[in-house]
Amino acid sequence: MRNIILMMTLCFSSCLCAQEIPLPQKCFPLNGTDSEDIMSGQTADIHGAVHALADRFGTNGKAISFDKEDSYLSFPLVTSGEQGQRELTLTYWLYVGQDSISQAFWTKDQDGNLLFGMKRKGVRAVLDIYHTDNQKNVLPDQQWMWDDSNFNEGKGWYFVALTYSDDGTHFYLVTPKGKMTECYSAFIPDWNLFTSMCIGAVDHIPSTGIDDFKIYDTALSGEQVSILYQFESQFSMGSESLFNVETGIPLYSSTWYFHCVGFQGALQHTLQNQSDLSFLSADAGYALSMTSDVESDNQKWSIYPMKDTAKGRLYTIINIATGMSLSDTREGVFQQVPDNADSQRWCIGQWEGKKQIKSDIGESHDIPLLFEEIYFDKGAGVIRVHIRFPEGENVRIRLTDSQGMLLKELLFSNVQLLERDIRLQINGVCLVIVESDNYQINKKVFVNS
Repeated sequence: MRNIILMMTLCFSSCLCAQEIPLPQKCFPLNGTDSEDIMSGQTADIHGAVHALADRFGTNGKAISFDKEDSYLSFPLVTSGEQGQRELTLTYWLYVGQDSISQAFWTKDQDGNLLFGMKRKGVRAVLDIYHTDNQKNVLPDQQWMWDDSNFNEGKGWYFVALTYSDDGTHFYLVTPKGKMTECYSAFIPDWNLFTSMCIGAVDHIPSTGIDDFKIYDTALSGEQVSILYQFESQFSMGSESLFNVETGIPLYSSTWYFHCVGFQGALQHTLQNQSDLSFLSADAGYALSMTSDVESDNQKWSIYPMKDTAKGRLYTIINIATGMSLSDTREGVFQQVPDNADSQRWCIGQWEGKKQIKSDIGESHDIPLLFEEIYFDKGAGVIRVHIRFPEGENVRIRLTDSQGMLLKELLFSNVQLLERDIRLQINGVCLVIVESDNYQINKKVFVNS
């Protein structure tokens, strides 16, 4: 069956219309081997071997890559809305490398038919779809996007968005140089056929690097997709420290996720705390608080780069509702009337005194000082521990349950590359603690055999 496809090339406008963007229903930052959905706190199941990858900004360990075959993440797919009105938007970053074919995401029905997904074949984008025959049998199919919507710019990170609604399917692709195209298809999926979704390889088709995979429970407009791209070309979903220039202290001693929630003359953001997944909010007067959801402009912030600093990595953060700046004056963190003081300047990344030490976006990260990959491989039923130490003497691995009871302990000496697969006869949360003379790494892993 041939569906109607319309392809359009979109140009970014310097005068975007005001838009609100909802929070995603699911959001997987995919920082290394971490498969957590930060909207629910649940983790996707990992099947096969996955690895940490440098993201689109060159930051190590902030994206994920998959082994060549049968390596993927899986999670339940929940759609909302009344029957016949269900909508969905998927957005993610896709790395194009040397493989001639690679799968991004996919879904199968109960009979194992590949009915829903997206892949790259050569320089072309292909959607996995399906149609039904006269006997109402569901038959897998594929649909090629027009050749103007392509991967001709070669290696690099591409931004992808797909929107599904009763009006059909829209496919958006933004190249590393910022060219955005849109293709339309009349394909309308029946969400009753799908109960789960997977990110990664399928049926001997390898996957590639994926980053910042999000699902929205509505069909975003082309304008909203354009705004999301502009935001995500500046910020990743990697949890970041917010260091104050005046104090050198990170905001609430935590790291933060940034969400784009709209555009009103400037991009609007929410700041989500990595430790408890709550959102920073401006209260009456000068106070701040944390809330469980984004309910008003009090939880929305504009982040403005400081133009007079090297590499443009310092920012002021201003609340949308109050117009006051996020400040830290050693007496506490609160809102303050903007005055361009160091107490109102924030570094996203690393800060030491008043010297910025976080690498610039374009800087190479070919030789990491340290990487860690600790996760539960559901397919193999083992906890995989892969760590590279610059200096790794007297290394100890301890595995405990959520109550601190020791389950297993391993000792090593003079180790620089540590690779161990550990099998435990438990289900539930397990804490993996790796210690050496110079390093300590703690990782919470959910074991679900």
